[in-house]
Amino acid sequence: METLTVKKTNGKATQKEVASINAKNSVATGVMVKTEQVKPNGQETVKTAQVVEKVQEVIKVVEPIAPPKPQLTLEQKIERIENLKTLIEKREKLEASRKKLSSFVVGANQFSECIVLTDENGNTFKTSNTEVFTKVVETINNTLVSKITEIEQQIEF
Repeated sequence: METLTVKKTNGKATQKEVASINAKNSVATGVMVKTEQVKPNGQETVKTAQVVEKVQEVIKVVEPIAPPKPQLTLEQKIERIENLKTLIEKREKLEASRKKLSSFVVGANQFSECIVLTDENGNTFKTSNTEVFTKVVETINNTLVSKITEIEQQIEF
């Protein structure tokens, strides 16, 4: 067992004791402050240096605990699986369309490829312009890629 010697004081801690407590509880940085004292008769100037300690408290970041996910019923689980299955099928169809589109080769001959658009009334539009064909293929490809990305973001377990 350890014995402590107790010194009679006025109940205040000494500077050493305060520094030791602060060192244990926080991070201290020292700053030097110079002061000058002039004696009343003007004979001597005495320079003294004082150490002023800045104490920065250590703050612990406490992350909130995420609430537990609610348990799904059997029907909810089945519905979720069916939704995932539908999303996966859509993705596969879009991916197949994108692969098929990438197999198109734009040739130098302006009449080797053509695009035909037909509306519900049976009206058709046909063009064989290479520049138009290239832009349409690029636009369709970009649209397919963005739709595939959207569906992939919706697929989560």
